[in-house]
Amino acid sequence: MLQTLSIKQFAIIDELEIQFGDGLTVLSGETGAGKSIIIDAIGQLIGMRASSDYVRHGEKKAVIEGIFDIDNSQEAIAVLHDLAIDTTEDFLLVKREIFSSGKSMCRINNQIVTLQDLRRVMQELLDIHGQHETQTLLKQKYHLQLLDHYAEDQYKSLIDDYTQTFKAYKAKKKELHDLESADQALLQRLDLLKFQNDELLEANLVEGETEQLEMDIKRIQNSENLNLALNNAHMTLTDEHAITDRLYEFSHQLQTINDILPNKYDSLKENVDQIYYTLEDAKHQIYDELSNTEFDEQLLNELESRMNLLNNLKRKYGKTIDELITYQSKLESEISKIENYEESTSQLKEEIDLLYEKVIKYGQSLSKERRIVARTLRDHIVAEIQNLQMKDANLEISFQPLETPTIEGIEFVEFLISPNKGEPLKSLNKIASGGELSRIMLALKSIFVESRGQTAILFDEVDSGVSGQAAQKMAEKMRDIAKYIQVICISHLPQVASMSDHHLLISKMTKNDRTTTQVKELKKEDKIDEIARMISGASVTELTRENAREMIAQNHK
Repeated sequence: MLQTLSIKQFAIIDELEIQFGDGLTVLSGETGAGKSIIIDAIGQLIGMRASSDYVRHGEKKAVIEGIFDIDNSQEAIAVLHDLAIDTTEDFLLVKREIFSSGKSMCRINNQIVTLQDLRRVMQELLDIHGQHETQTLLKQKYHLQLLDHYAEDQYKSLIDDYTQTFKAYKAKKKELHDLESADQALLQRLDLLKFQNDELLEANLVEGETEQLEMDIKRIQNSENLNLALNNAHMTLTDEHAITDRLYEFSHQLQTINDILPNKYDSLKENVDQIYYTLEDAKHQIYDELSNTEFDEQLLNELESRMNLLNNLKRKYGKTIDELITYQSKLESEISKIENYEESTSQLKEEIDLLYEKVIKYGQSLSKERRIVARTLRDHIVAEIQNLQMKDANLEISFQPLETPTIEGIEFVEFLISPNKGEPLKSLNKIASGGELSRIMLALKSIFVESRGQTAILFDEVDSGVSGQAAQKMAEKMRDIAKYIQVICISHLPQVASMSDHHLLISKMTKNDRTTTQVKELKKEDKIDEIARMISGASVTELTRENAREMIAQNHK
């Protein structure tokens, strides 16, 4: 949920901080007071498009900050983990800076993120629904997703099977298309591939060869110095003053001491003996190395020639030797595929046909399960809509076969509605009445908000064009939603305001010839006065105050 909203230099807002609580929060105020500006500010936090017009006149930038409680949003936490954003705290700090140039910067927990990543996180936390916006719920392409959300995991395994099979099917179709569309080009490419393959085969590449060559070349180039060092080392261990001989004598003396003073130098003697045997072993190794160390000009030339060949191949192909070995095996595979073009295309076509049959099979099974869930969902939506004073409304979930399967299935799913008796079923986005649309949207939101997993929802004048009993039912519906998640609502309806857990009054004032917006949380008599104003629409009388008191008491039983 949204806990705190801080706004600086945004539109007509100079500086503003709003504390939000859980349950139902209503924002009210006169037209033009700045309610929509606050919604726009929250919209910036969820990744809506920024504009330089949002920056207060004469200022360099606007800053919007929001603190969100993320304890109950596992989906958001999962996205944050994917983005490597720290989640050790139980809250999330989201910041959006909009500069007068029109550019903007997004931060989550003080970490700079892209606008796309901001949207990924915030879509799991907050949803904004406005009266005049094109909403997800209205878009036909999202109706299938809504149905699957409602089903939860009822047919998840079928979706997984279908999706994997469809991806495999599309991949094979692309492979076939690439083969068929590159006919002449393939033959030209074949010559190049064969040349490269022959060149690499002739080179007889070996993993780790470069490193070994470098060692061998360095050894021969420095054979004189190496030989001298080896000789000196060997003499140190073998001449009349050899370390090993003196160590042996030292060990013998220690043994004599130990015979007189038992255990006194046992540990020291063991260490001396160990060093003695180590040096004796080294003496033999150095001798063996001496016998293999001599300057061989022919061998050096061969090694350097080999090294030049490998370096030229590395430069030519832009790959390491190990990568070239892998590349060579790919070359052989591609050559084989092109040389067996007819066989390859025939085999691909068979694989595609088999995969298509599986796609249709899984698609039909998936559609069957979706239709079962759709009947339950349809009844649920109709009940919610009729509860909002649309007694004659009807809704059906339409399934239409697609000409070709898609990643989502083999049928097109759409919600069709008839708001009044005798009217044909039509798409949601073709509903003319704003009041009807608002109620349908609220009904859909109440069903899908839990399955979306969000922790807050914001309604921007969703009750516009509604009055009387319908307004009362919409208010009750928003209150019901607020039992599960935080609901923030801009409303002109006293029915909604009277049900609020928190009531914020938005107003504007003029100071130093500048207009700015301010927010005040209403309590007791102030809340009564504001609801009375919303009832009368004009002057507040004792009668309207009494009506307001009665409405509040009635809605908080």
